[in-house]
Amino acid sequence: MAFVTDLISLTKPKITLLNVGSALSCYILAEGGLEGAVTLFLVGYLASGGASVLNNYLDRDMDGRMRRTAARPLPSGRVSEKTALFFGTLLSVASVSLATLSLNLLTAAMIALGIASYVILYTAILKRRTDWNIVLGGVAGSFPPLAGWAAARNAIGLEALLVALLIFLWTPGHFWALSIRAEKEYRSAGLPMLPVTRGLEKAVSAIALSNALMIGGWAALTATLKSPTIFLLITAPVTILIALYSARLAKNRDREDSWRLFKASSPWLLFVQLGLIAVRVF
Repeated sequence: MAFVTDLISLTKPKITLLNVGSALSCYILAEGGLEGAVTLFLVGYLASGGASVLNNYLDRDMDGRMRRTAARPLPSGRVSEKTALFFGTLLSVASVSLATLSLNLLTAAMIALGIASYVILYTAILKRRTDWNIVLGGVAGSFPPLAGWAAARNAIGLEALLVALLIFLWTPGHFWALSIRAEKEYRSAGLPMLPVTRGLEKAVSAIALSNALMIGGWAALTATLKSPTIFLLITAPVTILIALYSARLAKNRDREDSWRLFKASSPWLLFVQLGLIAVRVF
């Protein structure tokens, strides 16, 4: 049972479910049916989970050098490297195959691009080489909403493109806020996150810019929705909170403020997803 639990943890369930939520919310907004939603949930978990397992496999040496991640199944030796590689590959291939057979080729293509951008572009190429890693690699999170819309309509709609852009803009500020708090660990592991390479001042300025762009993207998405009021009621409070925490971090340049911002921005995508679903339901 412990082995099964470790395998599940390699799929990073919280992140994976957030990605699945991005796909499902756009699927529902695009008026997709119930049967397709069940298939999309399964395909989405296989895809994001498989990519996460492969990410764990590629990062196993670096994870072992950080206290925050040293207890994960691979660096701790509870799961073998061969098992993780096989498991991650199996889930990834299964997701694309199932999407092709049960949904459509466009959805399968979006899923394949999402897996490739996370595993190859971000993890294997960018993560250890440049402090632009989370900016360029953040495109991986943009594919779930595109896959969700494609599953419903076999096309890519404006709303899905704006949600994809919104996630792309949210990603850098969210992870830079975390990296300020964990700067010492990232430095010891040799990971070139922005606070490590450019210092606290530039990292804080980058977070302020990133979150300002994100809020602009949120406003643009709101303007395209048929029923923006319900979306605003659900998403505006936490968006305002992020703006306030961003301003506080920019003013105080305090590491604890960066942690508060990270904790506030963590559930933000969930509120966006709930808002999109509410627009369709109500």
